[in-house]
Amino acid sequence: MSKRLIIAIEAAKIGAKHALKYFDKGIKTEIKKDSTVVTIADRETEDVIKSHILGYYPTAKFVAEESGGSIHEREFWVIDPIDGTRSFSRGIPTWCVIVSFCKDNDVLLSAVYYPHDDTVFYAEKGKGAFENKKRLNVSRINNFSEAYFGFGSPRHFKNKEAIIDLLSSAGSTRSWEATYSACMVVAGKMDAHLDGFGKIWDLAPFKVMIEEAGGKITRLDGSPWTLEGSGAIISNGLLHDEVLAIVNKRK
Repeated sequence: MSKRLIIAIEAAKIGAKHALKYFDKGIKTEIKKDSTVVTIADRETEDVIKSHILGYYPTAKFVAEESGGSIHEREFWVIDPIDGTRSFSRGIPTWCVIVSFCKDNDVLLSAVYYPHDDTVFYAEKGKGAFENKKRLNVSRINNFSEAYFGFGSPRHFKNKEAIIDLLSSAGSTRSWEATYSACMVVAGKMDAHLDGFGKIWDLAPFKVMIEEAGGKITRLDGSPWTLEGSGAIISNGLLHDEVLAIVNKRK
């Protein structure tokens, strides 16, 4: 485990510890321009994470959900201080803290920390994907009619008929918190996940995590996932083309 990955995990845990001061306390929410919600906990937690990283790398650059930043830097840290703020604000414990590191237009490492059960999912390019100390591999399900499928909020999909087709075609479906669902694909406990909205701070972890676990990530149209844009299909790889076909056939 590299020094940067250790720091990413530390930063995510320290951020979560701060966020927990506000959890299940009836915290006030605000609506942002993209219709997502934000709280004082998000903003303070982001500052706490930045401060921890800056203690090791004083010139570090950031792309963070609440304070922004440029993806055109050669290297930078990506922060989602509280992923799942709606759940966080309503006392639902499926939120997490995400810290990733990017260099030369690629995601080199990431940590996703769930404080409710002290679980961290993490990966580093070329070194595997893990849940705590357990190495992860994607499932071997190769027929979507047998697949366990997850998805983000349907309201973010212009083509909602494709969502209905996916729900009808899969063996079983669940609408977990989107990041949790994607982590379950990395862990081999689910087989595919569709996210129509996620930005770099939501999806950067899965560029490195799913590939290190043996799976695949693309944009919704099948193009390579990059640092720009939104949305993704995350799968065990074996189901990827089938999911793409269902998502895109009505366009």
